[in-house]
Amino acid sequence: MTLQILIMNEAIAKLMIATSFVDGSSPASERELIRRIMDVLQIDEKKQQGLFQEAEDLDDLEDFVEWCQTPILKIAEKNDVGWNAISILFMALVAMADCKIVPSESRLIGAIAKELKVNIESLVLA
Repeated sequence: MTLQILIMNEAIAKLMIATSFVDGSSPASERELIRRIMDVLQIDEKKQQGLFQEAEDLDDLEDFVEWCQTPILKIAEKNDVGWNAISILFMALVAMADCKIVPSESRLIGAIAKELKVNIESLVLA
């Protein structure tokens, strides 16, 4: 795996973790799904634990926003519609892991989708 792909995979992982933590809790169902996806993305166990710990150590909303900003910028710099869409899709999967998407998760996904220029309206099935 190239360094660039590893950087992108870790950026996506951080956004998935952010989705799980945005409502103030991180349910086991969401954590398990994130771990499975990180395995697929070939992020090793030590790095996975480190990313979860970083999220747990955030003190306030300002820290949370700052923590999210780095992966958003890395993904946006790639300027690739596929990476952008996959990022949002994985965030949505995490939000749905506990069978409900709470408003804070929806707002976070919407804001990041807007930043990455992903039209999430087209993802809504009638």
